Amino acid sequence: MDKLGERLGWRHDERLARRRPWLASLTALIAVSAWVGAVGLVIGAVDLGDTVTARLPFDSTVFAGITLGVLIAVPMTVVTWLAARRDPRTSPAAVVAGAVLIGWIAVEVGIVRTFNVLQPVAVLAGLVVLVAGLRDFGRVRDR
Repeated sequence: MDKLGERLGWRHDERLARRRPWLASLTALIAVSAWVGAVGLVIGAVDLGDTVTARLPFDSTVFAGITLGVLIAVPMTVVTWLAARRDPRTSPAAVVAGAVLIGWIAVEVGIVRTFNVLQPVAVLAGLVVLVAGLRDFGRVRDR
C-alpha cells in the first residue's frame, strides 16, 4: 500500500479484494450511458438545441462529448473493470468516480441552466458509487 493510501485511512487487506458484481453492473451501466452520450455529442447525433449549445464551453458539443468521455466514461469503466476482477483498488476508484460524477452534474446544471430528470438520477448513482467505495476506508481489520 502506498503512503498516500495509508494517510487517507485505506487499509490494504486481501479480504477487501472481493468481487463486487452489483458495483460492476452499476458502473458498467453508467459507463455505457456516458460513452453513448459522449459519442453522440461528438458526432452530432445529440442535439442540445441552440440555447444550451451556446452555453457550453467554446459553444462546442464536441468539447462537451470529449469531456464527458474523459471525466465520466473512463473512470466508470475503470471501476467496472476493477470491481469485476477482485482488485483492492476498487474502493478508491469508486470514491473518485462517484465524486466526479456528482461534481459533473453540479457543473452541468450551472452551465446549461436547464433541468433534466436524468440529473438527479445521475447524482443518486454517483452517491451510490461513492458510498460503495467509502465503505472500505478506515476499516481496521485484525489479521
